[in-house]
Amino acid sequence: MHLISTPVDHQLRPLFHELERTHALVTAFFEGCATARLFVDDAVRPQAGMIVCNSRVLFAGDTTPIDFLEELAHTFSDELIPAHRSRGNDAYLVCSSGEGWNTTLQGMFNNCQLYYATRQYYEITDFGSKPDLQLPAGFSMHLITPEFLSSDVAGMDDVREEMCSERASVEDFLARSFGLCPVHSNEVAGWCMSEYNVGDRCEIGIATAEKHQRKGIATLATWYFLAEAYKRGYTRVGWDCWTRNEASGATARKAGFTLVEEYPATVVEFS
Repeated sequence: MHLISTPVDHQLRPLFHELERTHALVTAFFEGCATARLFVDDAVRPQAGMIVCNSRVLFAGDTTPIDFLEELAHTFSDELIPAHRSRGNDAYLVCSSGEGWNTTLQGMFNNCQLYYATRQYYEITDFGSKPDLQLPAGFSMHLITPEFLSSDVAGMDDVREEMCSERASVEDFLARSFGLCPVHSNEVAGWCMSEYNVGDRCEIGIATAEKHQRKGIATLATWYFLAEAYKRGYTRVGWDCWTRNEASGATARKAGFTLVEEYPATVVEFS
């Protein structure tokens, strides 16, 4: 098994071609814009591989290299899961490309609980003109900057945690990503942050505090986000959510996103 943290050889990239359409992580990693680890069975003629970025795991290729799969299982049980749990995480989101991965995952995570479902990937490439970005009374929208993070607005710990969900640190996020937070009564009411920024493409990570949901805040935050993305040169923005999360899908469509693909995914829970 070979571990590759910095992919200088792009001959490994075609292994993840089918996943690249709905996972900007693949593009960002191979273009050197995301911190992740790539495991392959053979660095010269790879048949199977895995990309791990925090809570997201992508498998691709052939499931027949038994020795490689057994090594991956030991790597998860001995290293990856303990380290992930030590950071307060209790699950992975796993997606795969290739035949037989569901059966393989059952053997690889035989001491974990697996949940199978589908996810949707939306995308927008024509930002166009947006309606008047008028926030409800009492709300304000703030770009995530060092000044905002050092302010007295309540809820910054949650914001920082989300900033590090895909980036290595808060500083890494500020250098390579961007985001906005709606604020109400001097308290963070949610966030809309970029993920897997690469070239003119990124994805959205979005959440709204429960007490502020159903007020249109998520849609407004998305429009503010798209305006900021456009200013920064992004022309392709993705939105990834569970199919069962009808509210998220509805927000994406209301903001102008189009459904690109629905794909299977697995949650591996090891708490």
